[in-house]
Amino acid sequence: MTDRIVRFTEQFFDRLEELLPTERGRDGTPSITDFISFEIAPIRDGLARDAIGATAPTGNPDVRALICTGVLIPAILAYVAVDEFVAEVYWLSLDFGPPITGPLHR
Repeated sequence: MTDRIVRFTEQFFDRLEELLPTERGRDGTPSITDFISFEIAPIRDGLARDAIGATAPTGNPDVRALICTGVLIPAILAYVAVDEFVAEVYWLSLDFGPPITGPLHR
């Protein structure tokens, strides 16, 4: 099987602009450019190789959820429309919170 084509929609980039600043923060908060430079390629490559295996089902059969850690972002959730030939990433949530700790998460 050949790799799927992976597209990031305009809605995805609009959402990215809502979530990240245009310049890296003094506290190290990644910028939009940082996300594009470090996070998009691994997301794209994983979805191209195996969009179904890399994602989880949602309540909508046409939408899957990619949940992963990034290079700069501790937790990334991306919603992806997947068909036989294309994976289209259209929505994004980022979590910068501290890692979960406790007896179940060591």
